[in-house]
Amino acid sequence: MDVDVKAVRKLTNQEELACIALNDEDKYVRRAAVRRIDDENALIEIAESDVSGYVRKAAVNGINSQRALERIVLKDPTPAVRKAALNKIDDEKLLVYIARHDSNHAVRKLAWNKIKRINPSLILTAADVERIFDEKRLIEIARYSLTWKSREIAVLKIVDENVLAEIARNDEDYRVRQQAVKGIQKEEVLIDIIENETYKEVLKEAIRNPNLKDMDTLEGYARSHGNWNVRLAAVGNVNIHQNVIYDVAKTDNVWYVRNEAVKYIDDESRLKEIAKTDLHSWIRVNAIRHIEDKAFVLDVIESDENRFVRESAKVRLKKLLG
Repeated sequence: MDVDVKAVRKLTNQEELACIALNDEDKYVRRAAVRRIDDENALIEIAESDVSGYVRKAAVNGINSQRALERIVLKDPTPAVRKAALNKIDDEKLLVYIARHDSNHAVRKLAWNKIKRINPSLILTAADVERIFDEKRLIEIARYSLTWKSREIAVLKIVDENVLAEIARNDEDYRVRQQAVKGIQKEEVLIDIIENETYKEVLKEAIRNPNLKDMDTLEGYARSHGNWNVRLAAVGNVNIHQNVIYDVAKTDNVWYVRNEAVKYIDDESRLKEIAKTDLHSWIRVNAIRHIEDKAFVLDVIESDENRFVRESAKVRLKKLLG
């Protein structure tokens, strides 16, 4: 279109301005047109589609729709445009999300400063949270605080199991999820977390929660779950049967799992069998460390073909002899 910025600044016809803003090849001309448009729907279309950040930012400055601003602050590739949208947003949840996740430091800082003005409790330090005991405030901190440590401490003090389940499923930091799992008593919630969690430390906490008691579930986790981290954690649940632990120690195809199972075997005859027959030297050593029979340990020193096992047995015998 044959028009320049000065000419656009004199135009008042909204249809003509919208046509220029949507179609002119010069970004400065488009921006000049955008600045004179009153139709919010047209501005939203431009803010979400123009190839130039200059033009999109100018359009954002004329938008008040919170829904449109939310889309822009979450999706626009240009930090200056996201900042322009963020300046017009006061939704705490969205501000927290941006403060945690935006890729640009300046955008995160703007969100942080807005939170500090709107709700200072969301930027409390861990020491501050230690002094809070009101459940309602703790829940708000656990859900929205910007620092994982503050959320973790809040979770530690929360009683509401529904909130703990929500945080155990959804918090972005595994340490907060792990703390939340400790407070869960409902077996069905623990099972749901186990089936959907990917971080091994949270899995371990959920599987070893003493409120997970169903024998069929525990046995299935220990013997045949496709994730070996689940099998490894299951053998450490206080409710699991010794026969299951022994079978896992003998048959699991991942040596880490077998080794973990050995730690929980309380029958010395079974430990002796493993110490003599397992093909992995570390597992034989682990079994020996739990055996009290001095004569058996001496026999290992004299007969095991692996030097590491023999030396470990010597250390064990020395300990047994005092």
